[in-house]
Amino acid sequence: MKHLQFLGLLTITLVSAHLSANGTDEERETLKIGFAAHSIELGALFGQLREGFTAALDESGIPYELTQGAPANSGDHGGMLQILENMSVVGLDYVLVGPTSLELNEPGLVRIAESGAKLLMTDYVPPKEGVSYGDDVLTWVVYSHQEMGYKAGEWLMNDLKAKGVNAPRVVILWGPAASEISEQRGGGVLEAFDASGLDYEIVYEAHADFRRDLAYTEADRAIAAYDFDAIVGLNSYMAVSSMEALKANDLLDEVTVVGMGGITDELQAVAVGEIGAAPFRDPRSMGRLAAEALIAHLEGREDEIIPVSYSDMPVVDDVDTIRRYVPKEMFDVDAFMAEQ
Repeated sequence: MKHLQFLGLLTITLVSAHLSANGTDEERETLKIGFAAHSIELGALFGQLREGFTAALDESGIPYELTQGAPANSGDHGGMLQILENMSVVGLDYVLVGPTSLELNEPGLVRIAESGAKLLMTDYVPPKEGVSYGDDVLTWVVYSHQEMGYKAGEWLMNDLKAKGVNAPRVVILWGPAASEISEQRGGGVLEAFDASGLDYEIVYEAHADFRRDLAYTEADRAIAAYDFDAIVGLNSYMAVSSMEALKANDLLDEVTVVGMGGITDELQAVAVGEIGAAPFRDPRSMGRLAAEALIAHLEGREDEIIPVSYSDMPVVDDVDTIRRYVPKEMFDVDAFMAEQ
């Protein structure tokens, strides 16, 4: 494994066994693959998605070079655009993308398509009206953010109702103001709240930009100013930070935290009862589906590529549901790091 910095991106060269499509020892040219997402930490969605993606490529025996990059945070649309534009000029064959915003990242995605690279899109459902680079997208491996929000909100209202809380006071921490993801998830939460029949009140809400530090600050402000029954973090980072703020103020037993996504920190908190629940999308499976589309295209089996694949989204709320739905490999972080 070789590491070098190039145009602000991290390039990792991985050479697997050289096999042709029919399993012979025919030499294959090393593929150049890009991976751009708004967070590529191993413990987050896209870090885990990358592991599923590269595992499938490794098993196929395809030699490849992976160039990856992420902006400063999920709201850094300009940084994401710069990464996509950089990737468009380095001769990539395929690019796997988890955008910060479909609309605001579009110029960079167009540049990649114009470069001749094929796109593998994740995290966003393709718009009904299509996209200008649509012919160059091999597959969309996605899940519904609205559904995720609805499931989180539904679980919370049912939990509060079971506890006899019929007029719950709730804090909501939103993502970046310009984030379609945040709007869709939050909209789903409010739909579930409205459908619950409970007389709920949103006592405090703020844009914490999907960031750990801002979420902790905003949760702390809410704690100082209001009494409330629950906090909804519209992503895993914000749920974990809200939990930590409540713990620091000795309120964790009095307030229920609900998150979304199921990063490893969040899942561990759910397992010990510090976070109530989180809808979980399986990033390892999402990465594998993207890799399978790439391999099918490479081997001339385009008719086998699924245009849009939706991830299942079970709600995990205890050790049993985590054991049932979460791949064991997601928790094997120590073993992964030992190999680096």
